[in-house]
Amino acid sequence: MSHKPIQKYPVQGLMPKQDTQASNFIKKYPKYDGRNTVIAILDTGKREDIHFDKYSPHSMYETGVDPGAAGMQITTEGKPKLVDIVDCTGAGDIDTSRVVKPTVDNGKKTITGLSGRTLMIDDGWTNPSNEYHIGLKRAYELFPNDLKSRLKAERRVNFVRKQAHLKSKEQTRLVELLKTDNYDPATKEDLEARIEELKTLSNNYEDPGMILDCVVFFDGEHWRAVVDTTETGDLRGLPCLTDYRKEFKYATFGKADLLNFSVNIYNDGNLLSIVTVSGSHGTHVAGITAGHFPDEPELDGVAPGAQLISLRIGDARLGSMETGPGLTRAASHLAMHKVDLANMSYGESSSLPKDGHFIKLLANEAIGKSGCIFVTSAGNDGPCYSSIGAPAGMDESFITVGAYVKHAQMEAEYSLLESVTERPYTWSSRGPCTDGYHGVDIYAPGSAITSVPVYVLNKMDLKNGTSMSSPNACGCIALLVSALKAENQGHTPYRLKNAVVQTAKTVEDPLNVGFLQVEKAWEYLQNYKNRDDLDIIFKTTVYKRGSQRGIYLREVDETSQIQYITTQVQPKFMGEVNWEEPKYNQSKFNYDVRVALISTQSWITVPDFLYLHSSGNSFQIKVNPLSLSESKFHFGEVYGYDTSAPDRGPLFRIPVSVVKPTLCTKGNVRFDQLSYEPGRIIRKFVQVPEGATACELTLRSHSPVETAPARFMLHLLQLIPKRNQKNSHSYSFLLGNGSFCDPMSDPQVVKKVFSVRGGLNLEICLAQFWSALGSHSVDLNLDFRGVQIAGNLSNGESTLYLEPQVTRLDISAPVRREVGVNVNVSFNKLRKYIRPQSSVISPMNPERDTLPNTRLLYQLLLTYQFKLDSATTITPRFPTVMNQLYEHFLAGVFGIVYDVNHKVIGYLDVFDHDIKISQKGEYSIVLQLSTENEEVLEKLKDTICELDSDLKSVNFNTYQTMGDVYNSNGSNYVKVELERKDPSVFYIAAPTGKDSIPKEAKPKDALVGKLNFLDKVDGGQYTAIYSIPPAPIEKNDKSSGSDNGENDLQKLKDATRDLEISYLKKMQAGSSEYTELLQRVETTYPDDISVMEFKINKIWSENKNTITECLLPSGNLPEAKCKEIVQLADKMIQQIGQQGLFAYFGRQTPSNETDEEKEIRKTNEKKKKDMIYALKNKVMAYSTQLDKQSYLDLFEKSEKELHEWSSDDSSNNLNSLLVKVRYERQLGHSGNALKAITNYLSDVALTADNHKDIGKLWMLRKELYDELKWTLWSDYDSKWTVIRQPPYGAAHL
Repeated sequence: MSHKPIQKYPVQGLMPKQDTQASNFIKKYPKYDGRNTVIAILDTGKREDIHFDKYSPHSMYETGVDPGAAGMQITTEGKPKLVDIVDCTGAGDIDTSRVVKPTVDNGKKTITGLSGRTLMIDDGWTNPSNEYHIGLKRAYELFPNDLKSRLKAERRVNFVRKQAHLKSKEQTRLVELLKTDNYDPATKEDLEARIEELKTLSNNYEDPGMILDCVVFFDGEHWRAVVDTTETGDLRGLPCLTDYRKEFKYATFGKADLLNFSVNIYNDGNLLSIVTVSGSHGTHVAGITAGHFPDEPELDGVAPGAQLISLRIGDARLGSMETGPGLTRAASHLAMHKVDLANMSYGESSSLPKDGHFIKLLANEAIGKSGCIFVTSAGNDGPCYSSIGAPAGMDESFITVGAYVKHAQMEAEYSLLESVTERPYTWSSRGPCTDGYHGVDIYAPGSAITSVPVYVLNKMDLKNGTSMSSPNACGCIALLVSALKAENQGHTPYRLKNAVVQTAKTVEDPLNVGFLQVEKAWEYLQNYKNRDDLDIIFKTTVYKRGSQRGIYLREVDETSQIQYITTQVQPKFMGEVNWEEPKYNQSKFNYDVRVALISTQSWITVPDFLYLHSSGNSFQIKVNPLSLSESKFHFGEVYGYDTSAPDRGPLFRIPVSVVKPTLCTKGNVRFDQLSYEPGRIIRKFVQVPEGATACELTLRSHSPVETAPARFMLHLLQLIPKRNQKNSHSYSFLLGNGSFCDPMSDPQVVKKVFSVRGGLNLEICLAQFWSALGSHSVDLNLDFRGVQIAGNLSNGESTLYLEPQVTRLDISAPVRREVGVNVNVSFNKLRKYIRPQSSVISPMNPERDTLPNTRLLYQLLLTYQFKLDSATTITPRFPTVMNQLYEHFLAGVFGIVYDVNHKVIGYLDVFDHDIKISQKGEYSIVLQLSTENEEVLEKLKDTICELDSDLKSVNFNTYQTMGDVYNSNGSNYVKVELERKDPSVFYIAAPTGKDSIPKEAKPKDALVGKLNFLDKVDGGQYTAIYSIPPAPIEKNDKSSGSDNGENDLQKLKDATRDLEISYLKKMQAGSSEYTELLQRVETTYPDDISVMEFKINKIWSENKNTITECLLPSGNLPEAKCKEIVQLADKMIQQIGQQGLFAYFGRQTPSNETDEEKEIRKTNEKKKKDMIYALKNKVMAYSTQLDKQSYLDLFEKSEKELHEWSSDDSSNNLNSLLVKVRYERQLGHSGNALKAITNYLSDVALTADNHKDIGKLWMLRKELYDELKWTLWSDYDSKWTVIRQPPYGAAHL
């Protein structure tokens, strides 16, 4: 069989360096390979709505750099590749403030860890103080999600095997029992209970993972940490680590996980930070930037000679999402440690295009003063224009990188059937920013096959995204910095940005973004090395709609007339590090330039010249959009050239973007015969009609010739002021699949209905994916619809607050006649408004939270408490400080949800998080707000928590008239038709009746739901909020019988007795006052039931015990005290009279009782309650003596009597449960005892009053596992006990 010759693999495409000229640059200058530069890798969590190539299995941004990964060991000079690894988020923090000293046992030094294990100290450790700090961490809190999934699956196989062995053992016992004659039914019941329990345990199994004891000590020179990764307690020979930057050492948790970790120790040993990766993304980014493979140099990263710092800003507790505290610490680290370059491959959509605490800290301190070159990814939220995220483009000093795919990448990485045109990746975010700034500065290769962490179990992997283009560009710039340092040429971030942007290769980008060229940039730097103005960038301020950084005309009122726009240009010098000895004042004084202004488009008019000094200058720009074609994006720039050196390139560029939308006068617009091929993007811009709230887009596709199926992306975007784009609409689908690839087949139809904002320009961007082959023809039809509420709620997405009883709404259909409007008001969330229980401001850790300007961050800790009556899902919200991250005015927002045992239930940041609560009970939220400005925190002390929880759906009825609310039996305004612009009125009525509102909703709470008019619209519904009014006043149904003087006298006597008993409870038993009062009470009320109850309770509580403590296995009630309780109980029973009570409750209750009969019933119900109390105390007392055979019969007899009056309440009464457990264990029925405990725990509420008792019950359950020899479950429960009841208290914020 003949076949084509086997060719050499195109290795150069695995790590794309040729197209950027990086490879040629290193060939020319081998020693300018990044050496003498330090690059920080700031890496983190997921960006919403990421569109990755179908060839890549990865769909999440993750964090951290693995020091053990391939290519991460050394530089080209043999120096350590990673010189520091820092967790900026605090996710790996462990409180090690508890200090212990070792004891010597059989010649071995040991301490007791927080897990309860005995920890053996290595004799080789040096510890002059002989003091050890101890801490504890659950390993799964440190492990990446994909690793946890793998380990849990592997460990479950072993668990299932052991569990099956236990289950079969118990089943065998049951089978053997049933083979015998006259077997004991109770034994059969117990064995069945064991089998049932094993099934329940298996169904509820949740792998706790490893529980890691941590030990920290000072060896006289460094703080060191040892982690018990073996879980044996034997610390001898385990890695003894110090801060990574000191010795460059790391360790591995185990052979199963192969997850490497390093440590940092803070606060004099009181805080240990274990640093891991939370995914493979950060290591991949590091591999692109500076990986070095000595044995395969063709796999090297772009700058293999550079050293790296890993700054983890993705919080593993939040799925590796970046947080404010992590961002702030990372920016401070860049500034304070003079890092040369930093790469940040992550981001979020921002509601503001600039500013924010982190952005200012980064731009002013890290870049402006410390000279760090900051490179960041543009985002993967394209292909619409203005889809750029944050921090990309938020400051002119940042270098923002888009993703480009070249032929070398296609060949080596993607295995395409045929080559396609080089272009930006379809999903790469585009500029301009929402304030007109161009946003994306350069393109670089957006994919690579390179290093991933060891735990992934493969050496390299393919990833693509702007996350890959940014580190590629960062590596390229590191080559230039390396060369400048070697040539002893000074540099600034501004100089490097000027060089790479000015020399980028044109790729015919609509926004004039070029492709990075290293050699060209180096030539530029050398040609203009003596020009000081390269160390200046320019801040442009456009005075339109406030203050903007570019001209962006997008809405119809802007594009329908000529615009005269005042624009200011101001040079921006590097910041002063020391204001007492300013460095740049003379440079500012000397700065003087005569500028020629050039427009790149005929519809943009500017003055010919501009005189510019250090304070800047202003001029007008005339933009004439009248002749521009509609439904297209038009882009031009205003260049400012130094007239004395025009060849240096423009000093500044002012972007001018104009989008002239198609007007939609009749609610419909069509675009026919749109032709597609691989990578083609067609954009249409439509002015959404006023009043429209939804759009139905119908896509009809047909293949002109037989073709391959192709993946398409539909991206829809409107720019709503001060709103991020996290909820923008984006869809992906295949066209031409199956029979639709045949040109003879019927058209393929795709329909999407999505929300819109009336009066704003809508970009409809349909793109054939860059690698999708085939040719397709598409027709687009857009039908706009809308039902709007009159007034300020007309945009279709606002919040509607309903009246307590009936709410009138005026609505209309402004766009077209609406048929089949389905009015629906439903609520599925209960909202409670909670004020903070406490609010405390305090300084944070100076070692980690001092800013570059030496100011210390302060934290405001707000504590909220709430109670849940059932398992549910909660969503805590803090509206004043949420839904903002990069634009946030605070340095950080972070929170933790705890139960009463301080077990962590969930974590919070600035975005909504749904937290599953599996057990009813009491919980608390601790919210941390941080900034250097204490006055700001003072104003936030009363921040209200909006706590949403799941609710069974509640529907409100809708009516045509107010009269219908009360005359109709249900909604009569549901399916309606609205004529265009014809106003209509309807009424929303809250349900009436005792149980119409869920019982868990209390006055001052609110129901949260949706008001819908149009079915199946993506987004855009009105949020409806209904505040629960005060409860109806219930009628007082007291009897109106005549006063009875004798009855009043008895009430006075009872009240006096109760008062005297209440004082007895407060007095010290045995004191003279107590003895005197007790004698008087006994004399005055010799046979009183309440006095006898007091005496019984007093016996139980002697020696500071409670009934529960006495009933626990460790409890002790002396036999004499048991007899005293029984005697008092028998006296109560005799006083009550069982027979008379039996006779009363054996009769039928009259349907219409007289007042006298009601009083008799009330008296007898009280007697019954006292009877149950007496019998229950007899049973409890006897249960404490079951180890004596003589008491067993007495117990069973008393229990039988009790059950004549009361059913078994062991499933909801702890004392009854403990009695049952004692009895079953005495009979050898551990299975029944265990089943009873499980039934109780399944429905108990964990509260501040009972959590200690519940903890003892967990310990009792473990004793039963040991009793049954279920070691698997005993060990399992031991681990969960540490998790459920953290011995260190509340987790570290």
